Amino acid sequence: MTLNYRRDNRTLEEFKADIEYRTAKEKFLIELYGTEMRHLGHKVRIENNGIDNTGQLQKKVNTSPDYKITIDNYVAYLEVKNSPVSSKWTFKVHNLKAYVKAKAYILVFWGTGYIDKDPSNIDLKKTFYGIISPSKTELMLESYQHYSEPKFGNKTCIQIPHSDFSKWLNIKRITHRE
Repeated sequence: MTLNYRRDNRTLEEFKADIEYRTAKEKFLIELYGTEMRHLGHKVRIENNGIDNTGQLQKKVNTSPDYKITIDNYVAYLEVKNSPVSSKWTFKVHNLKAYVKAKAYILVFWGTGYIDKDPSNIDLKKTFYGIISPSKTELMLESYQHYSEPKFGNKTCIQIPHSDFSKWLNIKRITHRE
């Protein structure tokens, strides 16, 4: 995957800003998840993984999961995803295939509202989260029609309706925030 493929129709300046905002949002969400797990009595360690989590534009591109997380001595690789709305999730097929290959889990939040520019504005009363396993991700890829999504630079995507969320993960709510 090239930088131009990722950038799609955005100017370089727009792309840099999107990378910065989304990286900050994903960091906020993984830390929120870590806080929740600690509140529930788990020992948690979160480490950066992949190419970079600073929010700076990188010349080299890969699809490695963003984080390595250890919960009570269980190690997993996580990719953090967010849907501002509660009605659907939209995922890029190319990314999902990479997560399956890497045996990465997807930590997905939805109903957060549009928090790209300021994650602290998250609406926790409407926010849900869950973790999709690599095997469930593989099944999702087989279960939904692949289509070209204009909002994602016409990349091939799948869309999961709200009514199907519980097929792919256990739905949870954030109960604690430091």
